[in-house]
Amino acid sequence: MNKAEKIIAAVEPHATSTAAARLGARLADAQGAGLELFTPVYNSRVSLAHFEDRDSLRHARELLVKRHEERLQSISAGLDCAGTVRIHAAWDHPPEEALIRRVLDEDADLLIVELPPGGESDAPALSSAQWQLVRHCPAPVLLTRGHAWKAEPRIVASLDPMGGHGRHTELDAAILRLAERIAERAGGTVHAFHAWQRSLHALIGDFTQPLAPELPQSETERRHREAVEAVLEKTGSKPASLSLVEGRPEDGLPEHCARLGADLAVMGAIARNPFGRIFIGSTAERVLGQLPCDLLVVKPESFRTPVPRERWPHEDSPPPVIGVPGI
Repeated sequence: MNKAEKIIAAVEPHATSTAAARLGARLADAQGAGLELFTPVYNSRVSLAHFEDRDSLRHARELLVKRHEERLQSISAGLDCAGTVRIHAAWDHPPEEALIRRVLDEDADLLIVELPPGGESDAPALSSAQWQLVRHCPAPVLLTRGHAWKAEPRIVASLDPMGGHGRHTELDAAILRLAERIAERAGGTVHAFHAWQRSLHALIGDFTQPLAPELPQSETERRHREAVEAVLEKTGSKPASLSLVEGRPEDGLPEHCARLGADLAVMGAIARNPFGRIFIGSTAERVLGQLPCDLLVVKPESFRTPVPRERWPHEDSPPPVIGVPGI
């Protein structure tokens, strides 16, 4: 999101909440960005299996898209946004691929998606489709819980300069720059965070198995601190605070965000295999289950999405026998 010129806020076709749109309006105003509200439209019954000809099928699809555009227009009119808010609805499926295609078409810099509601004590869990969206969207994805940010939001940049397995050296720098840009424009502050462990462990059931000998605590912490400070020096970043916590990030980051009263945590997704697949499950999925604030996931600049630009279904597509094409 170097230019931060285009923000897309996803509006679920049947959702009653407009949290993603409202957050998009605030960020668009703060960053001088353009905002679009987008809804992917699809109904499996609107196919040649239920219509006599293609003209009537096309009319039915266009009517559904028009109704969703009218809904988006109504939501747009209720937003507190100084700039012009564009709206767009398109017949496309599955929804996570439709959102990615819209990001590609618009060369968007940020996608905002509202998390499904959770219980009083349980954080909302993402569906498989939503995780696919986070994995495969080329632009940063902001997952919002719908809570209003403070007037001076606190943004946590979660860094991992010691990470391996294909970690891109520029990813931490991108996390910091993005966090700083949002904080600067929104009148907030950035707080750098890093969790470190004295040795490599594997989780087996309820137990952790050490995979390498532990180094002295002072030596290990020094190495991690130097790596974090090197990233800060490289980017010229001066966060309001820097916290190094011993332990796993999926434990330390939610606790740190809760103590700080953070509005947003920014972390990276990491490519871990030769096929370029983005894995966020090992850390980010567990983090999200406990995180008390919004989460922004950033990918390496070299990432390329596997999602095709061509929309599905086509006008003359036959109804699927089992399921639908997807990621």
